Amino acid sequence: MGAVAGLRAKVERGPAVAGVELAADRIRVIVARRQDVLLRITGAAQAPLRPGAMAGGLVVDREAVGGAVASALSVAEARDKAAKLIAAIDGDDVRTYHLATTFEREALNEPMSHGEVTRAVQEARAEAERSAREASVNDAALRGIATVQLRDDVAGLALDGRPLSSLVGFQGRYVEVRTDVSLAPLVLASAASGALESGKRRGTVTPGAYALARLLAACGIVEGGILSLGADVTAFAVIRGSRVVATRAFGLGRDALLARTDRVERDAAVWARCVTSPIPGMDGLLPSRWLFVGVPEELVALPRALADAVAQERGGEVEMEPLRPALASRVVAPEPLHADDLVACGAAALAAEIA
Repeated sequence: MGAVAGLRAKVERGPAVAGVELAADRIRVIVARRQDVLLRITGAAQAPLRPGAMAGGLVVDREAVGGAVASALSVAEARDKAAKLIAAIDGDDVRTYHLATTFEREALNEPMSHGEVTRAVQEARAEAERSAREASVNDAALRGIATVQLRDDVAGLALDGRPLSSLVGFQGRYVEVRTDVSLAPLVLASAASGALESGKRRGTVTPGAYALARLLAACGIVEGGILSLGADVTAFAVIRGSRVVATRAFGLGRDALLARTDRVERDAAVWARCVTSPIPGMDGLLPSRWLFVGVPEELVALPRALADAVAQERGGEVEMEPLRPALASRVVAPEPLHADDLVACGAAALAAEIA
């Protein structure tokens, strides 16, 4: 019995990883390890940025941003050195395409093997990358702009319509692989990578809204809008059926709105229209529940205006509430987190393969 209990108590621990949010006003870093399905934080830090060092997701001053990244990492890595790093950015021309590829199996009565699953995922990724490229070519905002792929992430697996964490050992006819592919202008992506290298680190880059929504979906949020108001950018994602189905960012943030508090009600209505404008590739209505972060008391008119705009579209009541760190139930921290830390947590969760 003692040996069995010992086996049951065995905890799967992953290597230390880092999530780094590159925002206009500061750099936030979370260092963590995977512990079974939990993200256990071992270090957190932030470093301020001078005005203008970043703008709309673009690193303008590589040395300043790289220095802030290095400074925050040196504090957050006091206990663990991260073996893998993912940085999160949000900008007008960052795109995430949410795609699904379905395969019909020949050996219906045979359980799926590791090799078969691996091949399906590889083929789905290749198909998703092609589809994302074609979609970006037809995107008017990206026309004539050189773009590069940031990441591709497997967002879910299903067999005959049944969502499964792993397909190995299961029997069925139709395999579905859901893949999310993120693209960004070359200048934006290379500037972000250059800032990391300036801080003597290497890593991949992901959209911040996507990272945050993937984390919350993994923590049990089935349906909802997740909105982050940054200093210079508004970014949000839509979760449906426990999967991120849409993301968007636009260059209107907290600083510009706070500079016009005498017109906040009028600006809030315009801002809400930007959020609710049609999202390419997303079918159906916007969700009735929204969680928001980064909205100061002076700008509470923003979520009110968004609630009114979504309610008018849906024809029913809409719930708006601040994002509480407790909703990120898979994140375990030695000290209380702030909601503003959750984008970096989301990037760390992607690195740890929890989200």
